[in-house]
This record gives sequence, structure tokens and C-alpha cells, in this order.
Amino acid sequence: MPGKGEFGLKNGIDLNDSIVELPAKIFSELRDKLDTNPADKDWRALARAVEKEYRIKPSMIELWSPALSTGSASAKLLTELSSQGMTVKKLINYLNTIEVDTCALKLSPPVDIQIIKTPPAELEVYEGDPLVIQIDATGQPYPTYQWFFCQNGEDDFKKLVGRTEKVLRLNDATSANAGTYACRLSNCRDPKKTKITDHTLVSVIPNPMPIHSGLNPPSRDDVIYLYNQIGHTLPAPADLMPRLDDTFDKRCCSVSYSLIIGHPRDVLVGMNEPFVLSVQTSGNPPISYQWYRNGLKLEGEVWSKLSVQHASILDFAKYYCVVKNGYKTEQSNTAYVKEKFPKPERNVEILLVSQPKSVSVKFGGCALFSCEARCSEPLKYQWFKDGMPLQGEVSSEIKFMNIQDRRVEGFYQCEISVDIRDENMPRRMTMGALLTVEIPHVRDNIEYNPSDKVALLIGNSDYKSETPLNASTIDVQMLSESFRALDFRVVSLLNLTKPEIENAVLHFKELLGENVYAVFYFCGHGFEEHGMSYLVPTDAPAAYTAQECVCAQEILANIQKKEPPVIFMILDICRQEPKVKSTRVPQFVPKTNRGNTVFCYATSVGLAAYENKNGGLLVNHLSPLLRKNIGIDALVSDVKGEFARVHKHSKIQIPELVSNLLENQRSLTDKISKKGQTEAFQQRDIKWNAAHQKPDKQTIHFEEVGVVIELDFQAEFSNVLHVFTTVIDHGRTQSCIGKITNFSPPISQQGKVDEFKQYSRVVTKISLQDIQKLKENLIVDVTITFFMNNTQYFLQRRVNLGQPLVAKLRLWEHSHHFTPTSREAIQQDEETDSAHSYPSAQ
Repeated sequence: MPGKGEFGLKNGIDLNDSIVELPAKIFSELRDKLDTNPADKDWRALARAVEKEYRIKPSMIELWSPALSTGSASAKLLTELSSQGMTVKKLINYLNTIEVDTCALKLSPPVDIQIIKTPPAELEVYEGDPLVIQIDATGQPYPTYQWFFCQNGEDDFKKLVGRTEKVLRLNDATSANAGTYACRLSNCRDPKKTKITDHTLVSVIPNPMPIHSGLNPPSRDDVIYLYNQIGHTLPAPADLMPRLDDTFDKRCCSVSYSLIIGHPRDVLVGMNEPFVLSVQTSGNPPISYQWYRNGLKLEGEVWSKLSVQHASILDFAKYYCVVKNGYKTEQSNTAYVKEKFPKPERNVEILLVSQPKSVSVKFGGCALFSCEARCSEPLKYQWFKDGMPLQGEVSSEIKFMNIQDRRVEGFYQCEISVDIRDENMPRRMTMGALLTVEIPHVRDNIEYNPSDKVALLIGNSDYKSETPLNASTIDVQMLSESFRALDFRVVSLLNLTKPEIENAVLHFKELLGENVYAVFYFCGHGFEEHGMSYLVPTDAPAAYTAQECVCAQEILANIQKKEPPVIFMILDICRQEPKVKSTRVPQFVPKTNRGNTVFCYATSVGLAAYENKNGGLLVNHLSPLLRKNIGIDALVSDVKGEFARVHKHSKIQIPELVSNLLENQRSLTDKISKKGQTEAFQQRDIKWNAAHQKPDKQTIHFEEVGVVIELDFQAEFSNVLHVFTTVIDHGRTQSCIGKITNFSPPISQQGKVDEFKQYSRVVTKISLQDIQKLKENLIVDVTITFFMNNTQYFLQRRVNLGQPLVAKLRLWEHSHHFTPTSREAIQQDEETDSAHSYPSAQ
């Protein structure tokens, strides 16, 4: 199975997907940026950019405004755009239009800086006139600018504080401004990619025009107005107006002065306290004023002073004033109004503990979606259906009772956020869950009741010599949930070597019987050779051949020994030829003519299997269909139909069904009946529980400081153990945290260590993978880090957790009984009447 990024960016995002498919982390970062950016790059700017192509009305924008509604305005805008089918590619284009950094959001790759407009090598400016030097550049992330200046007579450049825009503008140039200017552009930490513009030599020369006398010349419109007032018609020979214009232009050029002589200053103010910003001017009246906050015009604020009686959180912002008098227009410096006693920053993190699961129910049935999260602050919830918020659904669960309407079918997600009105608080979106409603139908009065149902699911992703995969863990997790919902006993294993795969199959075989349904699933790298399918283990060498891999037909032969009524083999692998061909043809070619086998291949012979950000394509289409009350053959046919409906998937991957199942109405949804099989059912219970036993919850005392630590355990996969370390009692310490800091060498850590608070107690979580590699008991070190008298200390305890989960099965041992002998194959041939043999399912 090829690696990620088959359909779009390196992070697996498909550019042609709807923006509702964006990962929750990217969605929340984009939402926060659009909520807090300056006015030319915020959610309103995006709304103005898309309003022609998408139906975004001004009335909608005003309703979304934070002043009129609760919640995030940008989240409402993005949800509306997703409901209108905006793709990720379109969103990126519009974000680039308003210069929002899409590279930081991981929506576009980094691009080196390219200067597209350079400043001149030399520039002359009259004394008193404005000095303007402009530069423009492209790149991802967008470049930052910093201007430098070397005054005439000096030999070093100095940073111009606050001059960080594309355009360097200095009003009223003087001889002190004469010298050399340059700008530094950067968009990453790599100094080699920083660009410096060529130097611009600026000369400031005396102004030949007379100094302004204090009077402004009338404009041409003023002259026309005055003539009309006195009842005369303005003379209009052919050359009068050009001469007037030329005269006015020359007279205007002679005027050099600044309207603003006093700029507003920064203010520190407390909540509900008053503050005043003011601008001082000189020049001919009438002078008009207009104040702006964060780039937006403040209606009614048209005086030289801006007064606020009671400062609110909206008032802590950037302000400037635009001043006009008919001849000149000037903008004041920016003044910052900051909170005098800002709230301390909180380190708040939302940890998702459980997420909603897809469910299929019959008419009249009930459905429940729930999620659980942990956080040091109170949380609030909002459920969404197909990207749109559900009115009133604001608890951690959503229920559907006595379903009589298929309109409830859809894609459900929950947004979890901190219940505090603070834009900087985090938000998390759960994974989506699908609700489907089954139409009842009659199955020709044929009822099948297996005595048990078991599934072995293996996902390989962390390869020693092959490209790592992302989908395997996601797919095994998704299928585990689906099969458990169908009352299957599930054995789910990640990242197995060749002997571990073979031993897992042998132990799995012990859970089977003559009336037990069997499902085998493998996701990872694979290939086909001589008509046989091979699964690549994680320890395969770089130039692996069939001899270093596991043959799927041999797995089937082992399962066949228990003669189950149904064997469902799901192979989520590529079916192309191997990179290195085997030196010999396999001796064993098993027969599958017992009328009980269905092969579901992720793709057809000679083609590859693919994954995207949501997992493997096969499982994306298969998992929602598993609960359909139809025969297994029909189920796989429906999967092919789902591929056909998604054109971009069917272009590259076509699933294949190979079946010799005689009782084709057998279904994965068949109900288990223990009638006459109670003892065998209990024996399978004992075997399955032995391979899934977690360590008991235990308490550890650190008597030296009175600290008490609790260890608790969860298992999401059969060879991954989650260990929770909770500080029950801080004892005599000022603060304390407990962690697992060391563990037995054969196993490794999965992901990062999470830290959160639960009921005001500090909890850390670590996930230990490769449990199947344990040859001895699992030993961990529990370390507490604590402060006493403002000094940090450490204490450690070593804890024996025994052999949890599948460690007792010793899957790492070399397997001597996996490969069927040629005698077994010959015996099978002799027992089968060749005149009534059935097609091979290889």
C-alpha cells in the first residue's frame, strides 16, 4: 500500500475534498487566525473575497459578527462555505488572495522568497517632501520585512524600529534622512534563505519652492463654486482650464507641511476604566477626522479626541486617525490600547478520551452517539450533522429514539470547546460517525445461527526496510469497532514480524470450530507472485522475496483445518509483482474447495492499493457496510459499487471478489446461538480472555514525601497497553506529577506522553506498543517529580506488571507448525471428489 499523499498535499489532504474534510487541528487553527487577524486578513476579508462566487449575504455577515452572536464568526463562515461545496483548493486560493499564511496551516508547501519589485538604486527627494521606498515580494510563508538605514558619513546599518512594511514612508524628509537604505526579507529560520535588497542611496536636496505662507490655494472646484455664488459664469476659453490646473498644481507643489503635529499615544487601561486618544493638527480649516479600530471605521468618531467611558475587551485594540482638510490627507501613527492587568495565559488542553462510533439501526430502533473529553476547565459541546450545527444538541451525547424516518441518516461530529468566552481557548472536533437506517427485509425464511464469531485483524505500518504507512492503525481500529458491534471476538494486532503473524494465526485457529465464523484482515505492504498473495512483515529485509513473507493461502489452509462455515479473508494490500522475484516456485498450493471462503481483495491483479488521510480506501468504503443484513458476497459487491460512485477512487483502485461460498445468504450480522455449544463457547471465552488480560489497577506509595500514585490500564489493541498515572495524594509536596519513565526494552512507546487534569488530579498517559515481543514480565519505572521548598526532586519505584495482553502467547517464538506439509495437501486432494470441485479462491 503506497504511502500518504496520493491525492494532494504531503499531509494527506485531498485538494478536491470539501473543506469539511479538513483535519480538526487545521480547521481550528484557521478559525482562530481568521478571528484574530487584522481587518484586511480576517473572516470579513474572506467573506468579501468569496461573496461573488458563493452566496454570502451582508445580512449573514452581520449576524455572525461577534458583537451580535456567540461563538466564532469564522467557524460560521467556514461551515457555510463547506455546505456550499467549497473545496480545499478553492479555500487555499482565496486565503492567498487576502494573504493569510497557508503554509503555516500546512495547506501549502513552503516557497522561497522571490522579490518581484525592487527599490531604485538612487533616489532624490526635496526637503520637506515625503520619502517613499517600496518593495514587493512573494513566498510561503509570506515574507516579513525589516528596513535598515546607514546615515551619510557612517559605516554601519541600523535597524529602523517599527519599519516592517513593504513600503517605507517618511513624512517631511530632512537632511538627517539622507543615506543608504536596504530591506531584509525572511520567511523561515534558515538564514541562507533570507534576502537583502540592493542598496538605495537617498539624497535630500533643498526645496526650491517658497515656504508655505499658511494659506491653502483653492482647488478648481472651489473656483467654480465661487463664480457661481456671485452669479458669474466662469470664463472657459479652450486653454483656461488646463492653465488653471497647471497653476494649481504648481502652487500646491510649493506647499510642504504636515497636518498632524501630535500623534495619539499608547494607553494602558483596566477593564471598565475610561481612556482618551487624541490627535493634534495645524493647517487651514475645515479639518475632518475619522478614527479607526483594528482597521475598521468607527462610525460617529469624527472629532480630534476619541473618548471611551468604560473599556471592554473589544476596546483593547489598535487605533489610528485619518485627518483631511481638502488639500492633504494624513494618517496618524498607530496607538495601542492594552489591558492594564491582563489575565494570565492558561495552558489548557482538551484530551479526547472517546469518540462517536458509526452505527446502523433498523426502523423503530434507537441510536446513541457520545464522546468524552478531559480538560482542566469546564467544557461545552455542539453537535453537527453533515457539517451543519444541530440546534439544542449541546451535551456530550445525542440520542435518537424509535427511529421512523431515514432523514436522521448522516454524518455526525461534535465540537468540544472550553466553556469560557475567550477566543484563545482550544477547540477539538471529534471524528465523524455515520448513522444509517436499515430497511427490514425477509431473507427467504433461512436463518443461520453461528455458535461464535471471531476476527483476527493485523495492521503493519512501521517497516524496517519499506515505506511507512499511515492507514494501518486507523483501519484496524475502525474495523475493530465495527466487528465488535456485530458480536465478534476481535484480536487486533499492530506491526508484526513473520513469526508473530504465523503464531497469531495458529493461536487464532484455536478460537475456531465447525460452526464459528472466521474473519481475517491484513493491512500493509504486499504483492502477488505465481497466483499467490504475500503479506510483508515488518522485519522483511530490503530485497525481500516470498520466502521472507507470509502467504495468504497458507493462512487460509491453517484456518480451514477447523472447518468453519464461513471464512472471510480481507486483504488490503497491493497486488503487483514483487521488487525481487523468488528463486523457486512455492511447493504448496492449497485447495479451497469446501464452499466456505470469500476473498475480498482491496484491488485487482496488477494494481496498487491506496490510502488517504482518513485511512485506506477499502476500509473507508467497507466499514459502513459491514452491518448490512445481507450475504457476504452481496456485501463485497456493494463495496465495489461504493468505489464506482467515487470516480477518483475507481480510477486507481478496483476491489475484487473471489468466492466459492455455497450458502451465500450467510451474513456477518447472523445472531450467535450457544444452544448445544455452551461448553465450547466458554472454552473460547477462557482462551480469548487469557490473551487480553490487563494488569490490575494498583496504588504506589512514596512514603518519603507522602505521595500516592495510582496506575490504571486500558487496551485499544491486543498488543498496545495504555498506562494512566494519576496523583491521588500530593502528600507534603508543593506540586507533584507522576510518569512512566522506563520500561522493558523489547517494547516501545507509541506516540507522545499526554498530560491532563481529571477532577483536579494530574494524570499522565503513555501507550506501550509491541507487547507481543515481551519474553519476560513487563517492568516499568514510575517516577514522581515534585517541589519542596521551591526545589525540584525526583523519586522512583520499579513495578512488575506481569505479562499483559498477548504477551503470554509468546508470538515471537519460531513457528514450526504454520506451513502445511505436502502430505496434508495431497490428503486433501484425495478426500475431494474432483468431479465436484469448486473454483479456487486464491
